Amino acid sequence: MARWKTASVAAGAVLLLAAMKILPWGFGFAGGKYLYETVAGRHDDPALLTTAQVSEHLQNQDFQIFKAIKQEFPDDYDAVVQKITTVARSGGSREDVSDASRVSVADLRKKYAPLLLSAPERSAMEALGAQLDMLNHVMAKQPSATCNRYVREGPSAIEAPDQAFMMNLDRIGATLFHAFGAARNSGLPATAASDEDWSMLASALAKAGATQDEMKAIAEPNPESAELCPIFAKLYAAALSLQGEPGRHVKATLLYEIARN
Repeated sequence: MARWKTASVAAGAVLLLAAMKILPWGFGFAGGKYLYETVAGRHDDPALLTTAQVSEHLQNQDFQIFKAIKQEFPDDYDAVVQKITTVARSGGSREDVSDASRVSVADLRKKYAPLLLSAPERSAMEALGAQLDMLNHVMAKQPSATCNRYVREGPSAIEAPDQAFMMNLDRIGATLFHAFGAARNSGLPATAASDEDWSMLASALAKAGATQDEMKAIAEPNPESAELCPIFAKLYAAALSLQGEPGRHVKATLLYEIARN
């Protein structure tokens, strides 16, 4: 424990997250081929598309992220639908529709990221748990080199994402938007993790069996490390194990650092 000072816990965790690119909006989420085909490709004349038709397609797809945005931020959802409709009506390509979706969702993520510091425990648990589930899925399905590249580069590192990967990616986005909404309505103060909170995270990691090398890798992060995936998995698992207000502060702060990048 002596090698892992409290300041290093905080700085290391934040710097690690700054290097991480595993975010749904980095993938043109809910865009690309599927969105193009459901919104524009199935209509004889996309120029006649209405926002109601586009919204119906988005709500009827298997993915949940747009449903979450509509539930938590209906005005923002309407604006996103309008942007997608405008691009589809103009005869935009698959990439154009994907970009409209990706940019719109990314803008909302940046807009609402500060709310996460007020996220209640339950929504913070669900959102951070989704991050851990995705990481565990990638570790189980991909070689370690691919998993580490996924952490550094984002979902584009996965050459042929399967349905489980896409559903996990969707869950990351949906739980974050539900966390945004819950935080907005929580009435809790916006509180970042304190030195004492980070110290509890360090203790939880040590209790879970993290090695000194792994703890040093978090305290002194190196994006080129060959062990990024297991390091992140242990970091998330330790944060999820923390109880009470200190645990909420740590989870909320980690989510904020993820969402604001």
